Amino acid sequence: MILARRCSYLIRSDLRWFSAQAKKATASDFEDDSFEENWKKAKPYDSIPGPSTWTMIKSFMAKGGKNVGDQDPVQFTDVMRLLQKTYGDIYKIKGSFGKRDVVIIHDPKDFEIVFRTAGNYPVRRGFDTMVHYRKVYAKDKFPLTTGLATEHGEPWWNLRHKVNGIMMKPQVTKGYTSAVDEVSSDFVRKIHSLRDENQETPANFYYNLNIWALESIAYITINLRLGLLQDKPSEEINRFMQNLKQFFQLTLELDFQPSIWKYYKTPKFNRFMRVMDEIHDTVGKLVDKGVENLKTKTNQETKSDREKGVLEKLYEIDREAAVLMAVDSLFGGVDTTSSAAYAVLHNLALNPDKQKILRSELLKILPEKDSPLTKENSANMPYLRACIKEAMRVTPVIIGNARSAGRDIVLKGYQIPKLTDLAMQNHILYRDERYFPNATAFIPERWLRSEEKNENYNPFAFLPFGFGSRICVGRRFAEMEIESLVARLVRNYHLEWRQSPPKMRFSTVHIPQGDIKLRLKDL
Repeated sequence: MILARRCSYLIRSDLRWFSAQAKKATASDFEDDSFEENWKKAKPYDSIPGPSTWTMIKSFMAKGGKNVGDQDPVQFTDVMRLLQKTYGDIYKIKGSFGKRDVVIIHDPKDFEIVFRTAGNYPVRRGFDTMVHYRKVYAKDKFPLTTGLATEHGEPWWNLRHKVNGIMMKPQVTKGYTSAVDEVSSDFVRKIHSLRDENQETPANFYYNLNIWALESIAYITINLRLGLLQDKPSEEINRFMQNLKQFFQLTLELDFQPSIWKYYKTPKFNRFMRVMDEIHDTVGKLVDKGVENLKTKTNQETKSDREKGVLEKLYEIDREAAVLMAVDSLFGGVDTTSSAAYAVLHNLALNPDKQKILRSELLKILPEKDSPLTKENSANMPYLRACIKEAMRVTPVIIGNARSAGRDIVLKGYQIPKLTDLAMQNHILYRDERYFPNATAFIPERWLRSEEKNENYNPFAFLPFGFGSRICVGRRFAEMEIESLVARLVRNYHLEWRQSPPKMRFSTVHIPQGDIKLRLKDL
């Protein structure tokens, strides 16, 4: 999500990359002489409309589908769409069972106000179960900080500024291009050997994407190849993948749906604690291997041209921060990246005309199927990046972003006091014709710079990695991994989808359900 460059000489094919963010701004841009007057004229916070607690409970108890008796629970995203139709672009979900109120907003102009006034230490609450695990249940494991996802204020910034120079600077992260491409190439070889007589992948293709994502982020983070693409993953790794799915689902049910766990430790809450224990135990073992590898490195290895892993770079600055970031990278970099990669491959398979355009671009960069992808030749892939961005709009990984108001603000004529929790529902805007004409169609070209622009386009309508100083710290690695994998598969095969559309289940991230088979037809 780099800033769109303003130079007039930019050619037509230049890309408004991942969030086409507007110019940088600070809270001072919203300091207006009339603010106090606007605040006085605004309707009081308590008058914001919204559903009752009982309505919310009934909504999530409802069943979806056509057949009575065997339907799945209604999707969280469907509830959000219904509430927006009922109450409009702003409504309040009242706090219940020890939780805070959350104001839901749908207008990208309001998103910008929230982001621009977030302050030096933006607050993003919501993962209360994870906070409880790290600050109460397993506090001895996190003596100094609980990590970027759950910390706030100066403790958050003290950790964030240490990792920004290593994980957020393009000139640094691009140094991992060859390592990431090595893993993607191994994945292509593995999946090629697993195809059936119809050149289709096994039905567990998404699981294989999970394995690829874990192998990739481990190589970047702890500078170790886990061997998951050569050998059959161990039972411990399989269990880790299952636990990640449970983590996302239980987070949704305990933190974002009505739950009494703050008053009574429910079976689901206890299961969440066990899942967290198992996840941290597995990831901890991997990080221990990485640390041990650092201690036993020879002088010859130290002088290697191979880019140091994130763990090693951070270890030289702050050992505690290094281990914690390695844990969180392995923890959070699997299903999110896998889901995004799946979205791109699926949409390209459904749109062979767009796939053909992309392949034409890739042939110039990778003239041979085994041509290396480097930080130099990967710099000019505008259509690939447009395809990735469009896929994440059509098939979103997350539903939006969250922040707490950094100061008193006014949204839609209502007073929003400082520290009010706000949830920005970007995913609903993705299908809104006002912001994305022909919104249901896969049109990568909409992200290429051209003279004809949608006059209602607002860069804050699409922020898959967030915005500002609290933007996703693993964003550049995720982008790089997805680019490499998609480039390798499209360069080597014609992608085809011959099944019914899979059901997407939202469990904090969108994950495809059931059998996922992709036809990789030899070129």
